[in-house]
Amino acid sequence: MVAVRPWTEVLWTLIIGLSSLTDVLALPPPSANLLEQLHAHNSPFSPTEDRFTPHDPPVNWYALGDSYTAGPGTGEDYDEDKACSRNVGSYAVQLEKEFPFNVTDNFDFIACSGYTSADSLIQVRDVIEQEWADFMVMTLGGNDIGFSSIAKECLVKAEFFPGDCDVTLANAMRLLAATEFETNIHAVYDEIFAKLKDDRHYQLYHIFYHRFFNDATEWCNGKTFAIRNPKLSRPLRRKMNNLADALNKRLEEVAANYIRRQQGKASWNLAPRLITINPDKLTDEQGKTYGLFDGHRFCEPGITNLKDPSVWFFGTFSHDSLQKREGSTAKRLAAPEILTQTFHPRTAGFKAIKRVIQESLQKNRPAEH
Repeated sequence: MVAVRPWTEVLWTLIIGLSSLTDVLALPPPSANLLEQLHAHNSPFSPTEDRFTPHDPPVNWYALGDSYTAGPGTGEDYDEDKACSRNVGSYAVQLEKEFPFNVTDNFDFIACSGYTSADSLIQVRDVIEQEWADFMVMTLGGNDIGFSSIAKECLVKAEFFPGDCDVTLANAMRLLAATEFETNIHAVYDEIFAKLKDDRHYQLYHIFYHRFFNDATEWCNGKTFAIRNPKLSRPLRRKMNNLADALNKRLEEVAANYIRRQQGKASWNLAPRLITINPDKLTDEQGKTYGLFDGHRFCEPGITNLKDPSVWFFGTFSHDSLQKREGSTAKRLAAPEILTQTFHPRTAGFKAIKRVIQESLQKNRPAEH
């Protein structure tokens, strides 16, 4: 299935391009490999024996959903479908390269930037093979409320363009609260589990979204992503973080309601089949809650530049470490993906997400034999 970029993406390409012209003319050179700057989730990871999968290797899995799985901007294209912006720095590709179990695996990367629940429902029906996968990983739900477009509307739209951030945010909250939001995601869940074997060993991992900002610092109040963009005041940063929190909370409710509907089904009684991962609500060994991107968001203390290499999100026309396909010597083109990538995780952020998924897979696929 080939994705077609909607007209809104073309419009935002124009808006960001005009408002960020000075950034294009003064781009710093690409930073050193950002993976070396990880200080969390960077200790050596040890794969374990797979004693959960009820058949001989390989373990088969899909990565699907939207751009927060596709990984726009994180290196070279993974395949020829450029409209989907599947890149080799995505957490999914990193997970395949560092699989958490000592077995061979088969991986099908079908995530597509811009996909809504309706798009994913069609893809699951048409593309996913019946009873092939042992598990699936995905991000889904953000585009149902226009999450990426909201960030662009409120943060990088030049002041001479029409639109109102508060109106856009209010509309997103209405979409989030609507029954259709849950119904549409449940439809995708239903189709996925219809494609998996009806057995407790076959699972779906749904990964949620991230706050973009540290909203407590003062140094960022006068900063903008480009000329004539909104200033990043604490109230604006707080609004954007509140939206991310609301989206993740609603996704938690949607998943919990779905799991509740499965009560009494034999394949759901003995082990979790729908596992959610909220990167902004993790728990450490001492029971303390933290965010995976804490210390690596925009406007963190101790930095003075929105493009600081320690930030794990792309800003406007940001650079990343250059991830390449094996054996490739080609350089990645800067456009148009350099526009699509805005407010998505960089390779370093995806490495941290990969580590959390590795740990979750080992926890939720424990040794049984």
